[in-house]
Amino acid sequence: MAIKVVVVDSAQLPADTDFPPLETHKYGWEQYPGLSYEDVPERCWRADIVVALATSITRENLEKMPRLKLLITAGEACQRLDEQAAQDQGVELLAFPDARLDSLVEAQDLCNRISEAINHYIRNFENNGVPL
Repeated sequence: MAIKVVVVDSAQLPADTDFPPLETHKYGWEQYPGLSYEDVPERCWRADIVVALATSITRENLEKMPRLKLLITAGEACQRLDEQAAQDQGVELLAFPDARLDSLVEAQDLCNRISEAINHYIRNFENNGVPL
């Protein structure tokens, strides 16, 4: 089964900033410039991993994303996250609260770190023989 990753608000990143490809061959990557609160569950309901840079992820959203295993937040999204709801849903959290998205160099570093974190997360599951 392929891993599905969704970035819900990539317009928060400076132009020419991009996420490096993942190391696994079986994955889908959807990247939206910005989804409204209402659109998040519709676009992420089959996602295994969601990345939010500014978008609020609430209990109501999380309940509509049954496959979600990992939620990565950065910057503003960290302050808008319902951590208890994520824990209640069994979703692992990875937060970059001090991420700066206004600098091309720092934003690219964040994208690199997020991709590496996803690679590490996937490797842990593959090495333990657990399908995502």
